[in-house]
Amino acid sequence: MEPIGHEGLGRLLKLEDNLQTPHVVFSHSDLEESKDLESGGTITIGKKFNLPPSPLGLDSEKSPYLQLSENIAVIDNAYSIQPKKLVEIAKEFRLEAGYSRLIYAPAVEPSQMPILAYLGVDIFDDLNVELRSSTGWVLESGEWIKQNKQIEDLFSHNREELNRWISRIRNAISNGKLRELVELTSLHNPRVSQILYYSTSLLIEKGARVHSKIRSNDLSLNHPAILDFQDRLSNYEPPAKGMVLLILPCSARKPYFKSSSHKRFFNALREVDNYLALHVVSVTSPLGLVPRELEFCYPAAHYDIAVTGQWNASEIEMLRSQLAKLNLKQNYTKAIVHAGSSSKIMTNLIKELGIDVVDTRVEKPSSYEGLEILQNIARMSLSDVPLLNTKDRAKGEATGLAKFQYGDNSNFLVKSEISGRMPYKLRCGDLAAMSPVVGGFGLTLKGGIEYSSQGGPTIIAETFKLIGDLFAVGVKSYEGSWNIGDQVVIKQNGTVTGVGIAKMMPEEMIAMKRGIAVEVRHHA
Repeated sequence: MEPIGHEGLGRLLKLEDNLQTPHVVFSHSDLEESKDLESGGTITIGKKFNLPPSPLGLDSEKSPYLQLSENIAVIDNAYSIQPKKLVEIAKEFRLEAGYSRLIYAPAVEPSQMPILAYLGVDIFDDLNVELRSSTGWVLESGEWIKQNKQIEDLFSHNREELNRWISRIRNAISNGKLRELVELTSLHNPRVSQILYYSTSLLIEKGARVHSKIRSNDLSLNHPAILDFQDRLSNYEPPAKGMVLLILPCSARKPYFKSSSHKRFFNALREVDNYLALHVVSVTSPLGLVPRELEFCYPAAHYDIAVTGQWNASEIEMLRSQLAKLNLKQNYTKAIVHAGSSSKIMTNLIKELGIDVVDTRVEKPSSYEGLEILQNIARMSLSDVPLLNTKDRAKGEATGLAKFQYGDNSNFLVKSEISGRMPYKLRCGDLAAMSPVVGGFGLTLKGGIEYSSQGGPTIIAETFKLIGDLFAVGVKSYEGSWNIGDQVVIKQNGTVTGVGIAKMMPEEMIAMKRGIAVEVRHHA
C-alpha cells in the first residue's frame, strides 16, 4: 500500500493491481461467506484477504470498536450508529486498526460513503445497492430515485453507478475536494449533516491540512481549516502597540495584497506620513478577520466566496469573536473602517469594544473618491500617533506571523535578526524566510535545527544520503506530533539533515513501507 493523497482523516491509497482506495467490493464476486463460525469469510481486493469473525455489532459502546483480521478492520453498522457516537469511534480508528490495515464498513448507503471516507474508511461494498435494486430503486450520484423508465438489468446499472460514485470520491480526495463533496451530500441528508457537525473538532485535531481552495458557503463557517485559523488568531499580535487599525474589504484575488484594489489602497496610503503605523486587517466571510501579515497563511490565500454584501447572524457573531481576539483596546489607539458594505457592521462591533472609530461611509472603497476620503481620514487619525519606523514594523510583523504559525515554539524566530518587509522579503536571520508554498515562514536547514531543539516535530530517519524527498521506508521513529501539511525536521544519527512538509501522519510513516513521508525543502 502506498499513500498518495489525504484529506480530513481519509486517505487515497495505491494498492496492487492498479487499485485505489476508497474502494468498493461487490458481493457477487468479491465477498465470500464463511464456512464455519471461526472464520469471517474472505474479501477480494486485488487478492483475497481473510475477514475477522463475528463483527461487534450495535452494542459496542466502548473500545475496541473494530473487529480485526491481519489486513482488514471492520466497523459494523457504520450506516446506523448514532452520529455523535460514530465520530467518537472515528477518533480511535487508526489507533485500533493501525495504518497497514484497511478499514471496511459493510452495507453502507452510498450517500454516506463520502463522509465515512472523510473519517478514514477505506473499503465499502454493494450490499445496500443489492437490496435497493431488488425493490426497483435507481442509484444516481449517490442518491436513490424511483425509476421512471424500465431498466433491463437494474442490478448491473446500479453497480456501474456505484463504481462511478466511488471514483468521484477518489477524485475528490486526489484534488482536495472531498470536503466539498461531503458538504454537498449533507445538504439534504440530516444524518450526514449531523456527522459533519460533530466531526469538526476531530478534524481540526487530526485532519490533514490540505492547501486546496475552499469554495465557501454557509457550511464553511464550520470548516476545520477555517476554525483552526480563527482559533490561532489568539496567538497573533499586531506589529506594534498604539497603531491605528484599518479595516479594508477582502478581494477576489488571493492573497489580497496582490489584488488591484489593495494595490490602490497601498499606493494612496503610502503618501500619508507615518503610514507604517496603520495596521491593515481585511474583513471576509467565512474567515472573519485577516491581518495583512497572515494573508499567505492557509486558508486565507485559498478560498473563494460569492460576495453578496449581506452578513447573517452567525457571521456577525464570528466577527465579534475575532475582534475580541485582536484585543483592540490593548493594541490600538483608534480604528478606521473602509470596508464598503461591511462598514456599518464593523463600525458597530468596534464601538462595542470601546475604542474610537471612524467610518469613511464610502460605498466603493477603491474608487478615486473613496481613496481620497481614506487618505484624508488616515492623515487626521495618524497626526497624534508616535512614529513607527521600518525596522520596528518589520520586527512586529515577523513576531505576529511566527506566533501565529508556531505558537509556543516561536521564540527561536522572534529572537533572530529580522530583516526585509512584508510580503515577500521578510526574513528571520538565516532561520526562515517568507514562502507562499509553506504559507508563511518556511524554515531553512538551520531553522530546522533550532525548531527541533525547541521541541518541534522531528522524524528519525535511517542512515543514508538524503538527496530528495524522504520516503516512509526510510523512517525509523519520530518525536512530537503534527498534522499532514505541517513543517517537520529530519534527523539522521542525531544530526538534522533536512526540513520539509509532512505528507503522512506520525504513525502512518512508521506503518507504511511506500509513499512520500516528507516533501523535503532543504537538506544538508
